[in-house]
Amino acid sequence: MATNLLMRNYRMTDAELCMFTSNLCLTMTRDLTDLAAFGITAPKIVALKALGDAFEVLPTDDVYLAYITGATETKNAKKELVKESIRNMVLRCTIKWGANSWQEKTLGATGMNNFSDDALLVAARRVHTQMMTFQTDLSADGLTTGMLDDFEDLNEEFEAAMNAQVTAVNTRDQKTVERIGAGNEIYSFVSTYCEIGKRVFATSDPAKYNDYLIYDSVSAGLGKPQNLTANWVAPDPMVHLNWDAVVGATSYEVYHCAVDFGLPSGTYAFLFEFVGEPYDISFTANKRNYYKVRAKNATLTGDFSDEAWTEVVI
Repeated sequence: MATNLLMRNYRMTDAELCMFTSNLCLTMTRDLTDLAAFGITAPKIVALKALGDAFEVLPTDDVYLAYITGATETKNAKKELVKESIRNMVLRCTIKWGANSWQEKTLGATGMNNFSDDALLVAARRVHTQMMTFQTDLSADGLTTGMLDDFEDLNEEFEAAMNAQVTAVNTRDQKTVERIGAGNEIYSFVSTYCEIGKRVFATSDPAKYNDYLIYDSVSAGLGKPQNLTANWVAPDPMVHLNWDAVVGATSYEVYHCAVDFGLPSGTYAFLFEFVGEPYDISFTANKRNYYKVRAKNATLTGDFSDEAWTEVVI
């Protein structure tokens, strides 16, 4: 997940913003005669309703997380097929020349279970190249041109699956920015129109004045998020955070710090604001990643949680 995503200007969930916008359009239509002096017209109300309707059907973050999960599963399946193909190539060298022969060592496949995706792809292509040079010697042991061609195709499929996973992660970032931008645009209109409505009815009609209050009640205080955990399991593209919900919170800010393995946390930087679960977030590879969170709502920001960390080795 990108570390510099657009910030929400509103302290409510997207669903709450959609419902408030829809209700506001009905309210302004009812009060159009009174609001006309401030330039509010029926076409402007229709335009706001259209923005709200379009925003309402935007896919949520859960949808793009599902795409990431699907892409990751596909990539992992290809990865296992590549490793199995490499093992078969190594076995042919072992049968022909014996274990730990120089021919086998040229494949460079020792320890491949610990290879990163990038390292495995490079190794697989190296194995393919070497096996091409051994093809004549190994033809009696069943190595065919068709096998080598299939192995080359599999390596290409593995790279394509890796790229698809990266694309899914990047798409999630892009759609998050688009969704926040759309919400901010709607909220800009909503807040302006509500200020007009409050001014129009401030002294003449308390009931109608209340209809233009965006945040009519907030919690007396926000607690500190408890039981924060950070978990990463290879080869997941995200760290999963979990914490106990805070009463009165409508969103949570996540802060991040990456340091060398074994070191305490340093300076934290804002990373992302979550409005709903799941809490899957980016990391810095080959570092100890620290996280802390704090709760927010319409007007309040709570204290930071205790920090949690996980080490990512890729």
